[in-house]
This record gives sequence, C-alpha cells and structure tokens, in this order.
Amino acid sequence: MRAHGVGVGELQSAASTVLAPLVVTAPGTDAVRAPFQASIDAAALGRVAVARVRGSGHLVTRTTRAITSTDPELLKLTLHRARPAVADQGGRQSRAESGDFVVFDMNRPYRLEVVDGCDVLAVGVPRGELGRHADTVARQTARRLPADTGAQAVLAAFLDGLGRHLHELAGPADAHLADALVSLLVAAFTERAPGRMDTATELVDRIRVYALANISDPSLCVASVAAAHGISARQLHRLFQRSGTPFWAWLRHERFARIHRDLRDPSHGHRTVAAVAARWGVHDPRHVGRGLKEQYGLSARELRALSPSDRTPGRPPPPGSSP
Repeated sequence: MRAHGVGVGELQSAASTVLAPLVVTAPGTDAVRAPFQASIDAAALGRVAVARVRGSGHLVTRTTRAITSTDPELLKLTLHRARPAVADQGGRQSRAESGDFVVFDMNRPYRLEVVDGCDVLAVGVPRGELGRHADTVARQTARRLPADTGAQAVLAAFLDGLGRHLHELAGPADAHLADALVSLLVAAFTERAPGRMDTATELVDRIRVYALANISDPSLCVASVAAAHGISARQLHRLFQRSGTPFWAWLRHERFARIHRDLRDPSHGHRTVAAVAARWGVHDPRHVGRGLKEQYGLSARELRALSPSDRTPGRPPPPGSSP
C-alpha cells in the first residue's frame, strides 16, 4: 500500500486496514476541514504488518467500541523518528521522543498523539509470533524504550531500512524478513545480562519464534527445525522435554489454534476448510477433522455453524504453549 497526500479520513481507513479499526483525528480542529496531509507506506511480511506514516500531527485512538472478539491479537510497536508523541494505555502515560519505541496492546483501548509533525514506523505483530515472550513485551505498553543502544538500536536500524524500502518488498523474502523482525523485537524487549541467561531456555524460545514464523510451511518438522538451529533432532527433543510438551505436539497445537481462529472468523467464510488448513501447513483433510475434534471438541462444519457472538472455549493449551 502506498498513499501520499491523504487526508484524515483516508489515513484512518489505511491504518485500520493495515492493523485494526482505529480512529484518526486532527486534535483541536474539525477533522474533515483541517489542513492535514500525510503519506503512508505499508507492507505485509507474512503475518507481520509494517507501515511508515509521515505528515501532519494527529491523534490515533483505539476505542472500546471498535474492539471485537474477531480482531487479531496484535501487539503494535511504534518507532518515532520526528516530533514528540504522547502515549496512553491502561492508565500509564509516557512521552516518546525521537528515537524511542512504544508498545501498544491492540486488544485494549489506547491513545497516541503525535505532536506537530510525524514520522512513525508502526509494526503489528500477532502475539502468537512472539511465543512465550508475548506477555513480556505486552507488559511494556505505553512505556518509552530508547532505541540508542544494544538490541534496541539494532532493531531501530532494521526498521529504518524496512521503512525506506517497503514498496520494494515482495515474494519469498517476506517470510525471512518477518522472522528477522520478530527475533530482533524479542531481543530488544528481553535483553538481559549474559551471566543471567539460561542458554537452553533461550534456545527453546528462539526455536518457538522460528517455528511460528514458518508455521505455514508443511515441511516444517523436528528435523528441519533442528537443522536450522545447528542441533540434532535428539537435542531438540531433549530441549522440549524440559518444557513438558514434545515439539511436534506444541507445533500441532499452534497450527490448530490458528485454524480454529480462522474458521470462527467471518472474514474467512469464503475460504474452504482445506484452504484455511493449508494456510497453516496442514494439508490432510482427515487430519484437520481429527485435530479440531481433539483440541476443541467440534468439527470444522460445527465451528462455522456457530453464531459470531458465540465463544468456543476449547481445551486447555499444552504446557509450554504460547499465549
């Protein structure tokens, strides 16, 4: 998506399409008649959305009314490259200067006021892509995180590069860029002193992030994941034994959680069950039916027959699964 010289309404529509329903206004003026101009460049890297917004100052709000049960569970990361911005979520408020990160939970109301002019890079990451680190990142909502040292500086430089070349991104490289972006985000928000690092735990977390980034690949398996991380299949099995859930069981649960979500989402109603399952690396129709029954107690047809307001609790996730 590339849109330049847009007004408030057009920016709101574009931002809502890229992330989730948002309200964009020009503070203190009539949002329709105010002199306002902005540009937005956006691209989807797998399941990760990246956008760069430049232009006039404005206020972005995610209201309670706009949040629905069918919205994706996104965490939004913003990198501010121009004027100060004021972030507010969950009773916490901070002022982000140029060079600062701010995180928002898209499933809760928030406000972000970009003062005067703006140059903001925004990233929407599904919580599932972050594995066990999702809660760690979410706890930082509405806090400013300077991006001038360590992993934060590396992430900022990576995002700057993406922002300059968003219109050129397409094809197989997208999945690798998304994998790199998620890994850098995890590193930036979980950076700890090396002396306190649990190497085995960190490796399991990296494997989970890698698997989630490549979950649509039907060839993803113990052998391919182990090879990608320079360890043997036996070592991978031992690592996951510590978490109480074998790798194959964890991966299966994550895949069917996404299939279940898409089957419950009206926006995917035009897709066949086979197409939904294939999107998450499951290509055997018999396996789809058995997996949904075992994990949620309902078939694909039964899930789609439920009204949109119904909530299907499903069965508890296995130990060590992502949030």
